[in-house]
Amino acid sequence: MSGFTKEIIAKTFTELLDEKPMSKITVKDIVERCGVNRNTFYYHFKDIPDVVEFILKKKWDEILEHPQDRASILECMEEMADLVRNNRKVMFNVYRSVKKDTFLFYMNEISNYIIMEYFRKNADQFDLDEGEIRILIQYYKCLFMGFLMEWLDNNLKSDFGEEMRQASRLFEKHPELHAVLNRSE
Repeated sequence: MSGFTKEIIAKTFTELLDEKPMSKITVKDIVERCGVNRNTFYYHFKDIPDVVEFILKKKWDEILEHPQDRASILECMEEMADLVRNNRKVMFNVYRSVKKDTFLFYMNEISNYIIMEYFRKNADQFDLDEGEIRILIQYYKCLFMGFLMEWLDNNLKSDFGEEMRQASRLFEKHPELHAVLNRSE
């Protein structure tokens, strides 16, 4: 029953995040909506930011429990974009809150894991050593995090996934771009 109550509190908090910014949500709002008392809330969580961390950790655990086969780096990035897009109001409200650092930590961990799994499962397709793979993982993780933060900083106005697909198509259409952009002269 204890785990169930904790889940209900977290679900209720997520519903409230869909309705208003995190800064406007109180423990009173949560307990009234889910029908528990304040002591029950504080038995499970020390404060509202603790609920945020619980939700992000849970999402991280779900990704670890259900690994996906991805055919490309773009699919990896689209999976991460879908995670954010499918929870856009919640993600945006958490990003704009005091728990921004926790949000970015978990998104960084999630993106690192997804991209690392792609390279691990497709290692035989690349003639790369561990150090080179590590650099590519960091590169694509930073690319994703940059797109993510830009999207969140611009109040979710663009289509996050489409912008990543456009960038990918640009490099496919113009392979010389990569050489020109990385010239060391």
